Amino acid sequence: MIMNNLKKIIRRFGQLANKEGGFGMVELITAAFVFSIISIIVATNFVNVLNLQRRGFGAQKIQEETLFALESMAREIRVSQIQSPDDLGCNLTSLTMDHPISGSVRYSVSGGIINKTVGGNTFPITSAKINFTRLNFCVRGSGIDDEQPRVTIVASVQTASGREGLRFDIQTTISSRDVREEFLN
Repeated sequence: MIMNNLKKIIRRFGQLANKEGGFGMVELITAAFVFSIISIIVATNFVNVLNLQRRGFGAQKIQEETLFALESMAREIRVSQIQSPDDLGCNLTSLTMDHPISGSVRYSVSGGIINKTVGGNTFPITSAKINFTRLNFCVRGSGIDDEQPRVTIVASVQTASGREGLRFDIQTTISSRDVREEFLN
């Protein structure tokens, strides 16, 4: 009797399985639609993550190169006598100074690259990876006795490739000290 009941159950299950032999067209279209939506969401998020990573690398590139250039200029401004005239309007596009060891030093920007001129030789201090769209100098107190000259550097920097669309505006002020006596002794 148990065997007969078991055989009946197996037959009924087999009949049900034969009637519903697979997915219907509606189920397949629904599954494809849901899969497509999920794929689009995942792909969009992946592209957004890649763009954020690219922007992060661009910002890092700008920061490293700009900090190197500003620190290089600041080191020389601190120990040099500023030869450029006072300009409170930040209209100077180059800065000339008299370094106690190197002599006349001049900083300027050309083609988006900061150049340093020492003894008639000009060489870049930034690479072509970034582009200085603005480099201006504000000079205060260069011709006044007993006052420390101050130089404010105002710069706008962007990535050279432009794909990241990053631009930074930077400003810093450096005081010059009269250290001629320290170098002469």
